[in-house]
Amino acid sequence: MTIRFVHAADIHLGYRQYGSDQRYNDFASAFQALVDDTIARDADFLLLAGDLFHKRAIDPLTLLQATLILEDVKTAGIPVYAVQGNHERPHYTEHTSWLDYLAEMGLLRLLTARYREGDIIVEPWDPDTKRGAYVDLPGGIRVIGLQYFGATTSRVVGDLVGALEEMPGPRPAYTILMMHAGLQGILDNYAATLSRAQLEPLRSHVDYVALGHIHKPFRQDDWIYNPGSPETTGANEVAWEDRGYLVVDVDTARTPAHAVTTVQNPRRLFLRYPFAVDGYDTPEDLEAALMRHLRTEVSDRIRDRKPVVEVELRGALPFSRADLDIGRLEKEVTGLFDAILCRFKDGTVPSEFDIELSENMTRADLERHVVRELVERDVRHRAQSEAWSDLILRLKDMALTGSAPQEIVEALGGFASLLAAPQNGEEAAQDGGDVPQQEQVPVDGAGDGASAEDGATAEDDAVAEQPGMSALEGTGPLEGTGEPC
Repeated sequence: MTIRFVHAADIHLGYRQYGSDQRYNDFASAFQALVDDTIARDADFLLLAGDLFHKRAIDPLTLLQATLILEDVKTAGIPVYAVQGNHERPHYTEHTSWLDYLAEMGLLRLLTARYREGDIIVEPWDPDTKRGAYVDLPGGIRVIGLQYFGATTSRVVGDLVGALEEMPGPRPAYTILMMHAGLQGILDNYAATLSRAQLEPLRSHVDYVALGHIHKPFRQDDWIYNPGSPETTGANEVAWEDRGYLVVDVDTARTPAHAVTTVQNPRRLFLRYPFAVDGYDTPEDLEAALMRHLRTEVSDRIRDRKPVVEVELRGALPFSRADLDIGRLEKEVTGLFDAILCRFKDGTVPSEFDIELSENMTRADLERHVVRELVERDVRHRAQSEAWSDLILRLKDMALTGSAPQEIVEALGGFASLLAAPQNGEEAAQDGGDVPQQEQVPVDGAGDGASAEDGATAEDDAVAEQPGMSALEGTGPLEGTGEPC
């Protein structure tokens, strides 16, 4: 017996990422491309292993997107089997999800084992009730589903093993178990993860474990498969290049019975640029250096793809974060790359200095010393730290002694001439000092345990590495990735 099916998960329709309408549409486009390819490959069925929707309360447009795309599969005569994920499961006071609605409309079959009086119920899918744990297909093919069970997943899997052992009749020729659950050791910050020891008792009953939930793709032992997310729900997913969906060809006459091909679907290009802020004494110097580096990274090919750009600032800032005009920088970078949006990620830390104290300091001496050290943390004020300290301590005394507000204003006004005086950094710039050069900062898969072990994409050939900058693109054939999904 030979069949072909497509295994997908974590579509996340309805996700208006970063508040962007274009990103909202990108998730629908990724799903449409997946379905179009499923039809073109003449698959026997499509598996959706949870999180078709990004949240349980969806808007009408999101429902319309799902309905229209699933109608394409139905028209092609390809059944869709789905399980409920954590993002779309109804509130505990509710009993119906939007996946139940799609099942009632005949656009998919929603599978899961259920519990009755504490016992797991593994019954065939009933076309009248639109409920059931499994379907049996021609040629001895069985598809079993388990919805997201959260912290009780391991117990449910154990109960399922017992139920399968007690099922009458011969074992099917080929059995697929579809679950919305993770595997321990992949990304352990996810809930509902299973150990291999907990899954192993299923070996004698299941030929293909079809997972969803973790957005990082993986496969183990020609048995456990997870396709990853077709669209990028978080920037950390950029490092996982082989995300997409799986095309599975089954021939029960061979061992293993299946051959699995990863398809990296077309999706929005994500670019990530880390930038080391160390060595730039003023916001103006830092901003100018950043833009110079980004100009070396951009190309017409990148602009044509209208990417999402993330810039991560790293290192120790020698001045206040508030002095950086992030909003203006985001607009400049968006225009430079012709991006649909740009985001800045703040990975900086304030400069730290040890405050050295003398044993013979009076309270007043100690106060002045600490104030001066704090002022000197901003290199722009270091040369005038004594004057700044005098002003700060004077203003403190005026406030404590009940000076009139006008007197405090006048004291500040008298200090205006010092504010306009040249700073050390400015004098150095006038003397023709060299601009500090960036050291190369590697990109990592920050957050959710991301890693870049899978290597570079084809797009990386077109994006040259520059000193201090690097980019990773979440791309497939056409391109190249909040809570744990």
